Amino acid sequence: MRTFAKLAAVIALFAYGLVKLNTSPKYDNVAVKDLKDEYDFIVVGAGSAGCVVAARLSENPNISVLLLESGDSHNDNWKVGVPLATHTLPATNMNWRYMATDNGMVGKTKYGGQTHWIAGKGLGGSSAINWMMYVRGNAEDYNSWAREGNDGWSYDDVLPYFKKAETYTGSLDVDEEYHGNSGPLSVSIVEKLTPVQSAFLEAVQEKGYPVNNDYNGKTQFGFSRTQYTIKDGRRWSTADAYLRPAWHRGNLDVMTGAHVDKVVVEGRRVVGVDFFLPFSLEKKTIRSRKETILCAGSVASPKILMQSGIGPKEELAKHNIPQVAELSVGNNLQDHVLGLFPFILNGHHGYTVAEAESISSILKYLIWHTGVLSTSGLDVTGFVRSKYAIAENWTRPDIQYYLLCVSGESGLATTMSNIRRDFTDAFLRSTNATKDNMKAINSCTLFPNVLHPESRGQLLLRSANPFDSPIIEPRYFSAQRDVDVLREGLKIALDIVDADAMRKMTEAEGLDKLAIFKQMKRVSCVSGHGEDQSDACLGAVAQTASSTGWHYVGTCKMGPRSDPSAVVGSDLKVHGLDGIRVVDASIMPTLVSGNTNAPTIMIAEKATDMIKIGWGVGL
Repeated sequence: MRTFAKLAAVIALFAYGLVKLNTSPKYDNVAVKDLKDEYDFIVVGAGSAGCVVAARLSENPNISVLLLESGDSHNDNWKVGVPLATHTLPATNMNWRYMATDNGMVGKTKYGGQTHWIAGKGLGGSSAINWMMYVRGNAEDYNSWAREGNDGWSYDDVLPYFKKAETYTGSLDVDEEYHGNSGPLSVSIVEKLTPVQSAFLEAVQEKGYPVNNDYNGKTQFGFSRTQYTIKDGRRWSTADAYLRPAWHRGNLDVMTGAHVDKVVVEGRRVVGVDFFLPFSLEKKTIRSRKETILCAGSVASPKILMQSGIGPKEELAKHNIPQVAELSVGNNLQDHVLGLFPFILNGHHGYTVAEAESISSILKYLIWHTGVLSTSGLDVTGFVRSKYAIAENWTRPDIQYYLLCVSGESGLATTMSNIRRDFTDAFLRSTNATKDNMKAINSCTLFPNVLHPESRGQLLLRSANPFDSPIIEPRYFSAQRDVDVLREGLKIALDIVDADAMRKMTEAEGLDKLAIFKQMKRVSCVSGHGEDQSDACLGAVAQTASSTGWHYVGTCKMGPRSDPSAVVGSDLKVHGLDGIRVVDASIMPTLVSGNTNAPTIMIAEKATDMIKIGWGVGL
């Protein structure tokens, strides 16, 4: 009977896929023969920022725009639109599958000492494969950017662009002063929480943390229902929100499968790009009359710049690349670091894979676009200050939490494999378990996230070959402060799960809710890291069971020309060159207090206005 139910579920989902394939608008490439020799603007990368820039610039019919994307259109992948299918997407060709050196993380990953860096490839970029969390960060994040010499980037300056992008459709009351109601990007919430999610929100209040309806509003602090870039139960990427409505404009050409090698520099001006045509090693050069705009992300944008001779002389010389401009490209690499705190439930109080595969859930999603399939599962998030931030009178959080409760047949191990693949083997080894004997565990995992790491890494070229991935050195935990903050994040997690409100979810005869975490501590603390309950032991756990947060920024840092670490100015123009800007997360001087997709979209909205004003082509 169970096998039949699974088969029926698969058939139903397959039928849904066929329906989507037949009814969704297709993204069709411009034909090679129809490519113009010259465009006003060339946008490199159709990701979270590039889709915004191309769509906004092409609003003016007198401006010609070419959008180049190395990845696919994903016309044939119906899973992209189903939120709960998010965890399957990194294993597809929608992911660049970068590998970063694992220097700093104590635990050995399943990739032989390297960390898997997920980055979206194809239309929508990371907005097409991320967990859809819409988090703007804290006002102080942007005010600090402005204080560093980036005029026009204070919170008051950027708030209008967050609002311009957004249409908020959630049922919870939010302050309209902070939200938009007519933007392309749909932002919503999950209307019904699971029993364990509701109990968790009771627990945080019991421990003195507020429940906040709107972390994107007046105050960020507290625990909240997650705001998602989901529209009518479907993922709403920047390809959906911005590019699809603009696709058939006569002044916008889009080419997927076009891998950019370098920008073309004549004197001190960038005049176009060299790229490889789709499914070919044939290279083509197209010129830009006004500007070339790099929107390829925090890994690819600095890589393209260095391949073009724009970057540190010593690094370029290693690969016999003639230098065009001496800039600190690839440095200042930053990323959020996630810790892992699993706890066991006494029943099916959260989401279950069996529920997701059921005919009723599939029909509910197909007909009403609701139910378990309409969420990624990260429906509760929170923002707090550690004791270090409190002692220093911070006005912004230094820890974010994600709560994920997916139980049942998938098992805790399988869930971790799908979501934290880079340290799954270490996780299983530390619990002396296998995927098979963990399948019956009902569990949740609380992920503390170090929001403002002091550690800095770098990105280097592996070779001059444009198809080689770069060398990524995050240098996680090179600053002791990051270990300390993540350790405090685990302590806070322990305290919340111990609240009375959670006991009805976690207590039962013979059940130890912390059994898995205790095993993690015992294994992590064997090698002289202290006793089981010591700070040294928790610090070891923090490093052993930690992961990239997949929020890479800073490799083309924004800052004044007087800052030797800056690559672009506050107008996002590359220092010392004309005709080129960088518009993506790589320009962030420092990480924001939360997920980076919403700020990246804001950056693109603001940059497009600056470009239009600068060229006198109207808003």
